Amino acid sequence: MKKSVCNLLLYFGVLPVILILANALPLPAQSISTYPGPRGVSSSDRYTVMVRQDKNEHPSFVYYSTPLDNDAENAAAIRNEVINGINRNSQLRDFYFGGQTKPLETEQSVSWTCFSFSGSVDVLVNHTKEPIKDVKVLPSSAGITASKEGSAIKFTLDEPKKLALVINGDYLNPLFLFADAPEVGIPDKLAPGTVVIREGDDVSAMHDKLKKAQTVYFEPGVHQIGVAFEVFSNQTFYLEGGAYLIGTIHGMMASNVTIRGRGVLSGDSISRQYVRELKQVDDYRIRVDKRMRYHAINMLSDENTKSWNTFADYAGKGCDNLLIEGITIANPRQFFIRAHGVPMNIHNVKMVGAWPYNTDGFSGIGQAYTTVYDCFFHCNDDAIYISPNYCHIHHCLFWQGNNGCVFQFSWGSAPTHHKGGYIHDCDILHVGHVSEANNRMIIGSRKSGAGDISDIHFKNIRIEGPVWSLFRLETNGEGNLGSLYNITMENISVTGPVIHKSTVISSRGRNEGNKSDSWIRNITLKNVTINGKPMTMEDIIIGDFQVENIVIK
Repeated sequence: MKKSVCNLLLYFGVLPVILILANALPLPAQSISTYPGPRGVSSSDRYTVMVRQDKNEHPSFVYYSTPLDNDAENAAAIRNEVINGINRNSQLRDFYFGGQTKPLETEQSVSWTCFSFSGSVDVLVNHTKEPIKDVKVLPSSAGITASKEGSAIKFTLDEPKKLALVINGDYLNPLFLFADAPEVGIPDKLAPGTVVIREGDDVSAMHDKLKKAQTVYFEPGVHQIGVAFEVFSNQTFYLEGGAYLIGTIHGMMASNVTIRGRGVLSGDSISRQYVRELKQVDDYRIRVDKRMRYHAINMLSDENTKSWNTFADYAGKGCDNLLIEGITIANPRQFFIRAHGVPMNIHNVKMVGAWPYNTDGFSGIGQAYTTVYDCFFHCNDDAIYISPNYCHIHHCLFWQGNNGCVFQFSWGSAPTHHKGGYIHDCDILHVGHVSEANNRMIIGSRKSGAGDISDIHFKNIRIEGPVWSLFRLETNGEGNLGSLYNITMENISVTGPVIHKSTVISSRGRNEGNKSDSWIRNITLKNVTINGKPMTMEDIIIGDFQVENIVIK
């Protein structure tokens, strides 16, 4: 075996390398795969998508999600907060509504579709409710322009892309388009150790059989898997395109797990109201243990039965060698992915339909050697925690809701020192913050426990549209409180208004006479621009307590 392949195996683990090598194999010059729409699952009444290659047209099923799909009372309050926030702010009102005010009942939704192809394809999109007057194809960095073809808009793709389409300026009802490369390494349904689950199978009656399986293969169709459907060590869960799993996936100390495919894992029919009630339970153990079962994917440590935050900073403490690849996670009732293990690889995962609060994207607090790349995040809480040791996050796209920040250093306590993150070449397509809260910024920290965070480098981050606040680096509390230092932000661009200044404040909330040993130091901003103009110290509020060496280059 060549040395380069050996190095890949050491760094990524065996299965990710198999997929990397398989991707290097020759693919058909021209191909398209679209996936059937599951029976009974909502399709968009706003958009249709057709994919054309060599004059052959293939309809691509367009899913639909709205905040009113579950827990209508709470969802209506969240929806109303967005519309009220826009109406009250002239900059946001101009951006979203052309200067007008809109009623609270104004529709908010996301539509999305997924297909795979090789070669070149034309994508045709129709709006079923109104004529198409204009369209933005985001990210702008992709350089894709659309033209009219009859009543539709058309654009051409010659490589895989994740895109968001804003038609007629309607940022509240976007279309997400996930154009994947052809799948490789698809499991053989007839291979020994493979259990095939067909639509209508009673998975609750298959527990013993599934526990022994090497591969659990979900065919197209709707599968009611329930809450905390177990995955065990050395298993692959494969979701074929068109498979639609309703429930959550749950692993405890399960190593060498792969969850992959082109299917969907959805939180449909799970009560968000019940999950919210679990947050109020007095018994902390019940609150932690049971509530975690409602994350869409839970890959957890035994220590999670006692603590929300555990720290698998070396192999053997969690779900090691985890790979999640290709699937879509939709309509979660809590986090999309909560995972603990060394190493972890999250690749080409699409996260959509995040309406309630607590729908964080990927949380791997305290882990080591985490890689997240080529993923799409539509979240209504912190999209991704960037504090794992030696984390590598790159080429991801973000469509942020009103709540949460895109890149979160820390929320609450973190008793160990986290260091060594590299976050680069990411596009933030839209940030939906419309009102003030303590985590509504692009880059943020609400650290309130011991343990430093250091040596994090952001580079080549492109942000489009209005921004509530670019960054807020803050620590909160007193006593043995960790510090933030050696943070670099390089080549960060914002194309749109920034409504509030950034902040760098140590020990926010410190009462007079109380002390904290928390410092924020060595924060470097290099080529950070707002609408083409360099950011200056006038754009930052800097605290007067234990903050030093904030530098703009």
